[in-house]
Amino acid sequence: MKLYFIVNPAAKNGRCKKVWKRLEKVLRQKHISYEVFFTEKQGDGKRIARQIIESTSETAAIIAIGGDGTVHEIANGVFPFKHGIVGYIPAGTGNDFSRGIRIPNHPRKALEHILLLLKKHCFSTYDIGQFAGPHVQEGMFVNNLGCGFDAQISRKVNRSKLKSLFNRLSLGKFVYVFYLVKELIFYKPAKVVLQIDGEKHLFERTWLVTISNHPYYGGGMKIAPSAKSDDGLFHIIVVDQISRLKILLLFVTVFWGGHTKMKEVKVFAGKHIHIHTSSLLPLHADGENIGSGSVSVYVQANALSVIREKAN
Repeated sequence: MKLYFIVNPAAKNGRCKKVWKRLEKVLRQKHISYEVFFTEKQGDGKRIARQIIESTSETAAIIAIGGDGTVHEIANGVFPFKHGIVGYIPAGTGNDFSRGIRIPNHPRKALEHILLLLKKHCFSTYDIGQFAGPHVQEGMFVNNLGCGFDAQISRKVNRSKLKSLFNRLSLGKFVYVFYLVKELIFYKPAKVVLQIDGEKHLFERTWLVTISNHPYYGGGMKIAPSAKSDDGLFHIIVVDQISRLKILLLFVTVFWGGHTKMKEVKVFAGKHIHIHTSSLLPLHADGENIGSGSVSVYVQANALSVIREKAN
């Protein structure tokens, strides 16, 4: 098995470059053979991963070092090829993928864990979500897809100069809280028709719809506590008819999953989901902007191989 690393040196305000240098020393000390590539701009992760996969017929373990956006790109480059295995060393702001596959959040510990799993040939299949829409860039996601308020926050965070400031202060996750409060004042909820496996649901004042592959998003928020990435189902969370004051409470309780007990929160599960919006609401996949408006999403069960502990 060949080992590759794709590093996003810009992740976490450039700290990822220093993370890689420390990890490189560990690899050299262990006399491990590998190749490393560095991204320079958006889309490079997907392009590099695809080039690796297409250049070999051998099994290739491709390890993303960066944030959730980095692993999002690399997974999009590996899928649908079956001889690529995706690994992740968290070195970004949110790092929700590492929580979803139970990888240590500390980069060196994550590397040690991954090397041990590779030695034991310990990897398992992982569901992904594919999406498409009239105003949407087609693709797939590994964590979640969001429509509405959370997508608006992601869009603002990714464009903000404050993100680098918060990262320098080791307070990266709090940039989401800042924009949550800021956007809460101006955001207008909208009418949404949600179709899940053929069954329609109408929501008149929808704040957000999140389609989740595992429990976590937004830097550790437990948005879908019961979601699993290997059961062939998505969990869909809808927040509707809620006051601005109460949505602040929701984003406190979401860190332990308590929001699911609120009457304004509806939880569904399904394989094929269509979101029809009355306006061009923003959309994100794994925190990356993918467009706006209506979108169709469906699960591809066991579509990706991921380096992680096998489920019991």
